[in-house]
This record gives sequence, structure tokens and C-alpha cells, in this order.
Amino acid sequence: MSRFSVAILGASGLVGQRLQELLYDHPFFEVVAIAGSPTNVGLMHEEIEWRLDSRKPKYDILVCSMSDIPDVDIAFSALPNNVAEVVEPSLVARGIHVFSNASAFRRIAGIPLVIPEVNPEDMKSYDGHACATNCTVVPVVTPMIGMKSLGIKSVTIRTRQALSGAGWKLLFDAEALSGNVNPFIPQEEEKLIAELKYLLGIDVPVIASCNRVSERDGHFVSVGVELSRETTVEEVEELMKIPTLGLPSSPKLVNEIIDDSPTRQEYLWNGRGMTTTVGNIRVEGNIVRYDALSHNTVRGAAGGVILLAEFAVQESYITK
Repeated sequence: MSRFSVAILGASGLVGQRLQELLYDHPFFEVVAIAGSPTNVGLMHEEIEWRLDSRKPKYDILVCSMSDIPDVDIAFSALPNNVAEVVEPSLVARGIHVFSNASAFRRIAGIPLVIPEVNPEDMKSYDGHACATNCTVVPVVTPMIGMKSLGIKSVTIRTRQALSGAGWKLLFDAEALSGNVNPFIPQEEEKLIAELKYLLGIDVPVIASCNRVSERDGHFVSVGVELSRETTVEEVEELMKIPTLGLPSSPKLVNEIIDDSPTRQEYLWNGRGMTTTVGNIRVEGNIVRYDALSHNTVRGAAGGVILLAEFAVQESYITK
């Protein structure tokens, strides 16, 4: 299969740079353009300040403006909402497939919001524009989706979200890194609740408390699920073993189950950052509780949207 030509929208942000990292030498996709803000337009890729801890990939590419994006097959967007609202529809109108991390188009009719292992059927409405989910919903829903068969009655969520979820600036903020960070995340609870209901395909009561913490990467969640009937730890663990897709970005395990609560030090990069680690699973009658961790800029952002595009290719939503 010849590779699909790709433009990355976002040169210097964390998710844009994760896309650059993960798409380098990809078997399905070939990066031919990187679009950036006016600050970076006209720079060679090697001149852009690299904000990730990983090694910078080598692209012999001149950063272009949003108005000069060439005619590629696919655009991966890591744009802020105000820019995405203008740029993404214009690319779709040109016949370019757009896979977006921007929240502006999530839950908009005709633009599917999909985690391929969770709600692949929603891609049936795909018409050239699709979105990855909020980064925090991933460790909540991938362990939970199998419990739909037991009847989900209500959900409670408490999150401890890393600094990188707010962008690169907090990662260079000495006060935030030392522990002096505002825990409040505007509109995060509303987004998490709405997207969880969308992905589950059910409207049940959900209570969420979202908090920023002084960790560089990784979103940790503590979840409680009220079911329609009693269950056991053994049954819940089996339901959490959802199948992987065997795509280039797929981890061997979508959810890895461990005994204790997962720590960032040990499990942040589980499955190359694409596996959700689930632990401390408890069951009392019809109440299930678990803790989970996933990498917010990989599985929850760049890696997730790349996996979605791979799935679109596999299922022939995108063809040459």
C-alpha cells in the first residue's frame, strides 16, 4: 500500500509535536507538510523549539502557514479551537480528510467522536471529518465499556490530571512543577461527562470532580460504577479485557489489569503510551470501583487520533 500524504497542523505545541514524533516513518502515513503559527512560519523544522523530552524527529520540511496547506490526503489537527473552527472545515471542503484533537467539533452531528476499541460503529457517519476524545475520558471509558452488558446505572469520577494537559507552558512553570498549581480546570467536568455518555451511548447520572496536579504527564482517575446487578471482581476483569485492533499504533493490551493503583513512574509508558493501566479493582454488590492511568498526550491525544485514522484506513473510510 502506498502511503497517504499527511499535513500536521501544529508545529510547536505538545500535541502537534507528539504527532510529529509518532508519525515519523509511519507505515500508513507520510508527513509532507507541517503548518504552524506565524511565529514558526518560514522556519525549517529543525529550527523549531522542541518541547518534548523525547528525541526530535528529522523532517526536511519548511513550516507553512494555515492558508498554505498543500493538497494532502489527510490532515492531523492539534489546533486551538478558535483556529480549528476556521481551518478544519476549509480543508474538508477541499477534500482533505481531517482527524482532529480540537474540542470544537466533538459531538457535532456528522462528525464522529470515536475511540476505535470503544465505539467503532460511530464511524459510520464519517464524511471526511472525525475527532478524538477528551484525554481524560480514555482511562475512564476503556475499562468501563465492557460493563454495559451488566447495565450501568450511574458513574462517579475523580481525576488527577497532569500539567501537560494544559499545554506546554505549565511544563516550564517552576511554581507549577513545585506543587503550586491551580487545581481547577475550566469546563473539564462538563466535557468529561458529556463525552462519556456519548461514548457509552447511554444517558445515566455522572458526577465528576476534575483536578490539575503537579505531575508532568499522565491522567489518573478513580471511578465508581453502579450496575444493574451484582457482580464479582473476576467478572469485571474479564469485561475489561477488550480486544486490540492490530493496527500500527495499537498496544498489545488496551487495558492492562494490575493489583494495585497504577503509578506514573511505572506505568505511564505502558504499551508505548497507548495502554490504559487499571488497578485497585473492588466490588461490593453492584458497585465497582477502579483506578486507572493513561498517557494524556499519547493515548489521550496524538496517539489516539493517529489510531483513529489507521482504523479509518483499515475499514476503507479512506482509500487511495
